[in-house]
Amino acid sequence: MASLRTRISRVLLPVALLASSLLAACSSVPKGEGTYLINVTAADGGKPVSGVEIIATGTGGRMRSGVPEKATTDEDGNASLMFGNWGSVDLQLYAGNATERWLVAQDRVAVNGGKSSVNPFRLILGAGRSGGNALYNLSITRVEKGGKVDN
Repeated sequence: MASLRTRISRVLLPVALLASSLLAACSSVPKGEGTYLINVTAADGGKPVSGVEIIATGTGGRMRSGVPEKATTDEDGNASLMFGNWGSVDLQLYAGNATERWLVAQDRVAVNGGKSSVNPFRLILGAGRSGGNALYNLSITRVEKGGKVDN
């Protein structure tokens, strides 16, 4: 009976180690990097805002690149940007004399136009009349290949 246990442990131990190393390898694959579609609408009417320059930089411990990503919204208020696996993203919006800053939590962003259960945006600095009011409403989705849509 002892020899059977020894044989089983000799087989199962390497299998268990292999499975755990594969799981660890999968968890280290970046899940946050990719293309993100940002939609900018006016806070006071909900109309798309064109010509807003958006600058994105990574914040926090996972930020590796000091090079910001830049884009400008089109006539539909849309802009697409590449984010690294930053964890948190600092978005700066510029239009005329107005400047706003938003913080995006990448792990809360929905995929392919789905709906996030928790708002991934937090207003850091508004550009409204009182300085704390937002001029824009933002929505964001991560664009991935395939049919996956977050609910």
